[in-house]
Amino acid sequence: MRPVLPDVDALVTDALRQVLSGATVRVGWPADWADWLPLVVARRVPGGTATPQGIDVALIDVQCAAVDRRDASRLARTVRVALAEACRAQFRGADGYLSRFEDVSGPAEIRVGDPPAGPDLFRFQATYRVTARPL
Repeated sequence: MRPVLPDVDALVTDALRQVLSGATVRVGWPADWADWLPLVVARRVPGGTATPQGIDVALIDVQCAAVDRRDASRLARTVRVALAEACRAQFRGADGYLSRFEDVSGPAEIRVGDPPAGPDLFRFQATYRVTARPL
């Protein structure tokens, strides 16, 4: 039987939660997002590849939001370093571990989309490629 792919969303969010004590880390945007700022939304997006051995190369979309532009930018840059370090250290989760990190794009400010940008919401978005391996 082929190995089951690890839960990349869980690995990424668990790794970020260990480092980002001052921010909420989620897979999706909460309806009451303003109550959760500063907020990091990290989730797998389409793309990437998997091998029969269970090695999963996933694209991860990360959006960082805060009420202040500088805080949102700093959070996005901190997330980038934290995720790269988690991969370098081979962060281990319940069903696998992270093993490689690669920048794809960003972080860059976004002023479109939902939730809408405003004077009390600034968002930065980045895409990273991470490799996850089963235990």
